Amino acid sequence: MKDTRGLDKVWVVLSELAAELVKKDIKVPEIVFEKLRLSKAILTYYILDEHTTVKTLAKAEKELNYAQSYLFSLCDEELMNKYLKKLEKAITGELDVEFPLPKTKFDTDVKRRGNVESIRIKLLKYIEEERAIDLGEWHGVIFEYKDDEKVVIEGDIERVKRALKDFGILLKKSD
Repeated sequence: MKDTRGLDKVWVVLSELAAELVKKDIKVPEIVFEKLRLSKAILTYYILDEHTTVKTLAKAEKELNYAQSYLFSLCDEELMNKYLKKLEKAITGELDVEFPLPKTKFDTDVKRRGNVESIRIKLLKYIEEERAIDLGEWHGVIFEYKDDEKVVIEGDIERVKRALKDFGILLKKSD
């Protein structure tokens, strides 16, 4: 996993703090939850996309700083000290918490390389693998079944487009 400079752990601590404030019936404005959601999305993007730069972390940090300043303004002194200590441990890497990455059913390793395109299709009904492979050979692309519902088509962009059109016809004929 890419180094997020502790921001993933900061997000976990701030999320816990927001949840604790809500449990204590302290009204937390929706903007704080929006900032936490946005920072989680940015951090997830940074972690999963190998092409993102460190500049992306600055955006996440900005959102986290806003949420942090708002959340701490709602705390009493005891709660503030408790979470300041947790936050310090998160930043220094001493806190052992896990950032919740989404579990995707798709192959995250499928990437676009040069003139090679990969697309994923969710099938509404099963089509025999041999028919798809024959269509792939005809168009010079690769049809790869991930399971009974998902197919990845990979190859030259123009060939993938033509294969996809014929694959659509094949889906209609099997009705």
